[in-house]
Amino acid sequence: MSYSLRKPALSLLAAALTCLGTAVYAQGVTDAMLAAEAGDNWLHVNGNYAGYRYSTLGQISDSNAKNLKVAWTSPLGATTDTQATPLYYDGLLYIPQDNKVYAISADDGSVVWKYEHKVPDDIGGVTTALILNRHRGVALYGDSVYFLSSDSKLHRLDMKTGKAKWAKAFEGFTYPKDFAKAKDASGYLSSVAPMAIPGTILVPMNGTDFGGLQGYVLGVNPETGDMMWKANMIPAKGEVGYDSWPEGSQTYGGAGPWITGSYDPASKTYFTGTANAYEWNPKNRGGGKMENLGAAGIVAVNTTNGKVNWRYTGVPGDPFDYDMPQTPMLLTLDGKLTIVQPNKTGFIHYLQPSDGKFIKATQFADKINWAKGYDANGRPIGMLPPPKEGPENQVELFPGLLGTVNMYPSAYNPKTGLVYMPATEGSMVYGMEDIKIVSNARHFGATIEFKFQNAKQVAYNAKTGAQVWRHDEDKPGYAGGMLTTAGNLTFYATQGGEFRAVDATTGKVLYSLNTHITSKSGPMTYTHKGKQYVVQALGGLPGFGRDDAYKAVMGSAMIAFTN
Repeated sequence: MSYSLRKPALSLLAAALTCLGTAVYAQGVTDAMLAAEAGDNWLHVNGNYAGYRYSTLGQISDSNAKNLKVAWTSPLGATTDTQATPLYYDGLLYIPQDNKVYAISADDGSVVWKYEHKVPDDIGGVTTALILNRHRGVALYGDSVYFLSSDSKLHRLDMKTGKAKWAKAFEGFTYPKDFAKAKDASGYLSSVAPMAIPGTILVPMNGTDFGGLQGYVLGVNPETGDMMWKANMIPAKGEVGYDSWPEGSQTYGGAGPWITGSYDPASKTYFTGTANAYEWNPKNRGGGKMENLGAAGIVAVNTTNGKVNWRYTGVPGDPFDYDMPQTPMLLTLDGKLTIVQPNKTGFIHYLQPSDGKFIKATQFADKINWAKGYDANGRPIGMLPPPKEGPENQVELFPGLLGTVNMYPSAYNPKTGLVYMPATEGSMVYGMEDIKIVSNARHFGATIEFKFQNAKQVAYNAKTGAQVWRHDEDKPGYAGGMLTTAGNLTFYATQGGEFRAVDATTGKVLYSLNTHITSKSGPMTYTHKGKQYVVQALGGLPGFGRDDAYKAVMGSAMIAFTN
């Protein structure tokens, strides 16, 4: 592990501190700041606890967005996809990439310091390359930056210098070792951003596809790095739902929380979406007939003790990899706090936060054939059975397992009442095959052929689920994620790298700039020295067979816009 501090930037920082007479970082990020709506600062990857990706700023608005210009650019030198939304506090932006963390000056995009963590040489696995060196963000608390590296270590870094205060590995969460070198190749490979709440850093443990392990959320002491509790996404013996898994299949696990969730400070509850049960072939987890409670759904965790309040499964048995890891947004609709989660299934799910009771599911995909809808208990109606093994039994399913929405974040604007989603249409030809066991990892057992259609960005009425506006692209792939503001604006960048500011109410494009760099991250906004900025992190290649559509080359940069 190493860190470096750029001397010119440090000199400027020191001079500024001297002029102010007090240390800018003395107070740091407080509990009150974390609980506030996003405004001058951007302290959570999704802007606020509720996952809105909404900012109260309106200096940049629908009346002047046409005047946007590039304020600065900052190349990241990424070798993998740039998936993180930067955080901003007190003059610096923080972004992780390739097991490094950068502190970027909000003045000009220069690097103030860089922290680097070297992952073990023997880290590996069957599908490790899909997420190794990819990160979705960091957390800020007090005077520290918290970063979860690929090998599932939590790092606490000094905000001013980037120097590590500690780096902690957690017992039972080892990294996946190279299958060619080790028999104990199972392990946790992490890419999720931690979340800071009062007195706790929430650390999701994902990467459970790399050996068939269970998903967890950890509660970690911000000062010491000690694990205070761990919440299991899959029911343990004696818990409700344990018998919804075939005996012994719980050890294969899955249900990893791949994306940072949301938090309700009133009930001190963390809500997270969960991924598929493991392995993909459902014959060892109930043949598509058993619930597999905790997988492909939403889990509510009591953050005072790590106990699970409730689990909801949206795709029982998850035979088609329609997992539901997206952020469960906490929206106030008709005066009631409501979980609203657009997800891979092509539906938007609505649940009661207090007990997980199903409210409704509204369709937003153009075509769905895996189910006809949801009943009053939140179970799919007319759900297709998993195909039998063999190429002759393959079926075409809408949507494909990449989903109508996937890893790229949606946003909600309380002023317009609209949810904004980076979406796409498409199908897959899906089949089952024998499960491959590599070392002790039970790998896949499924065949997939994607049939891509073009991307779309859509705005839906949060109450009714009715589509209000949409943009249809001429190429496949998702936008990298959405940001919306009190200035009646929604920002996003397409997978091809066209950055746009659009009217949040009507969808009219007010500003665009084609960067020609792939977008796999949502933008954010903040104020610095009295001016509002919008920053978009870009980088990577269009994935899963979409490369030819864009003729793209690898690139990465952070770009700041202002007017």
